[in-house]
Amino acid sequence: MGARQFARLVFDGGFSERDAMETPMRGYRSHVWAEFDDGTHCRLTFFDVTRLAQTLEDERRAGRPFLIEPGLIILTEVTLANMEAAARALTSEGFFGPAT
Repeated sequence: MGARQFARLVFDGGFSERDAMETPMRGYRSHVWAEFDDGTHCRLTFFDVTRLAQTLEDERRAGRPFLIEPGLIILTEVTLANMEAAARALTSEGFFGPAT
């Protein structure tokens, strides 16, 4: 059997036109799963650089000099197209590894 292929992104609560407009402004999207052709999923979190820096600074001020998020992917801009492109590229590069 060949390597699994990226099928789609799945968003908690879906991904509406409003989400498409607001997500780039927020610079952040969590509760996203990459779904693969074998039915498996991998949780992802997307940040742009500006939001990442802001969040890391907030954590530092709170006494946590680090940030951890499941499946963290940094994008130049958090858009549906960029999230899908990143998930597709990372799958083809074997980043998500074999299905477990």
